Amino acid sequence: MSATKSPATTEQEPSVRALRYREHRIPRRHRVFVNRNLRLSKIHAIGFDLDHTLAHYDPVPVEELAFDLTKRKLVESKQYPSEILDLKYDPDFVIRGLVVDKKRGNLLKMDYFNFVSRGHHGLRELRSEDRERAYRSSRIRLSHENYASVDTLFHLPEVYLFACVIELLERTGQKKPDYTQVHNDVREMIDEAHRDGSLKSVITANLDRYIRVDHELRTVLEEFRRGGKKLFLLTNSDWTYADALLKHLLQRGRGAPSHWTEIFDLVVVESRKPSFFAANSPPEPVAEASSLPTPMNVVRGANGAYLERTLGAAGDEILYFGDHTYGDILLSKKALGWRTAMLVPELDREIRVTQDLAKEFDRLARLSAERHHLEIDKAALGRELRRLTLILGENDGADPVRRQEIAARIQAIPGEIARIEERCLELEPEIEGLRVKLDRAYNQYWGSIFREGNESSRFGHQLKDFACLYTSRVSNFLHYPMNYYFQSPIGYMPHDI
Repeated sequence: MSATKSPATTEQEPSVRALRYREHRIPRRHRVFVNRNLRLSKIHAIGFDLDHTLAHYDPVPVEELAFDLTKRKLVESKQYPSEILDLKYDPDFVIRGLVVDKKRGNLLKMDYFNFVSRGHHGLRELRSEDRERAYRSSRIRLSHENYASVDTLFHLPEVYLFACVIELLERTGQKKPDYTQVHNDVREMIDEAHRDGSLKSVITANLDRYIRVDHELRTVLEEFRRGGKKLFLLTNSDWTYADALLKHLLQRGRGAPSHWTEIFDLVVVESRKPSFFAANSPPEPVAEASSLPTPMNVVRGANGAYLERTLGAAGDEILYFGDHTYGDILLSKKALGWRTAMLVPELDREIRVTQDLAKEFDRLARLSAERHHLEIDKAALGRELRRLTLILGENDGADPVRRQEIAARIQAIPGEIARIEERCLELEPEIEGLRVKLDRAYNQYWGSIFREGNESSRFGHQLKDFACLYTSRVSNFLHYPMNYYFQSPIGYMPHDI
């Protein structure tokens, strides 16, 4: 006897086919993309990082600010040449997913297999022979102290300043710098700019300039709560900074709470991620939060086990939003088994470029397919030529007419091969021109952050491996029911296509 679903069950679990159909109506830049199936109905608590997750910075002003503060500290505290003060920030030169070779002073982009596909030494592009000499002979161990990953948007100005300082020191004829020391000095000075408040004080004094307001942010958080989810904030920022940003973002417009903490069941500041997920640090009260209108659960430090006990949810009942590949996404999944949603603001631009250049992508696909078929035809003709030559060389008394036909065919095949080669030569410049145009449309130095050639980039591979879901902003979840079943696309292998 077949079981029938009750109306209540049907309402809780909407038709996958119907929801898939409705998702096609959502503009791609507002969609949530799925690497691993996830039922929102199974999630009991949802957590958020602050920077680049709930609070989206206007990238160029914030990165320029961090760049300028850090170069000034290099000159004043580390006695670097004053010419560094004249350096200007280029927001396109560094993208997420790159790897810094601190020992050689190089920036590297890698594909899925950790093959170094392009790179720069300082601001100078590395030639292919330079890359081969440095990186082909031995496997790169990215866990080694010589390498640093560009995992967050906060890393971009730091890494660009590192490249600029190398270029300046070498251009001005100074002795070969200690690249590792330069990297460490830049790292120390930008950490100091964050730690001493010089960066945050400028941002909080002019939030309208540095913070992008998402007017749907509070709405989506309230929708999560109406859907029965407990909400928590988990950030490394201190209370004063988090309070300033979230007042600006959540305490505006009709229906705003008297204080933003009313939206959350738990707030953890100065959490010291990623050690938070495996540590056993005790929670400490936040004295500055004691004057809130209603008593709220606001703590400093703490640990993953404490958070799970407080919320009454654990493991895959928790969905955590963050922007840091390692500190937010990988460690929360690996140490505690949380489900993860990665915020990738760069998605908006990547999707726009892909859509704007759809005709060029289609043209490139057709030309590449034509060249592929021509190469297959050429190989078949070569095999035919070798086979017929072998037959003709065997003096086995075959029909003279047949031998004449074979000889004529042998004479014709080289011409056919020549025409194929001629067409391939015609195709090559257009294919290469399209590849370069499309690559540079994403970024003139590095191309797409998600791809390298026909392969996933290292960043794209990490995103697929570590994040259950990814999207450009939290408010994109407003386009989906609060009990939606996010399903990953079918994972085709090359032989399936």
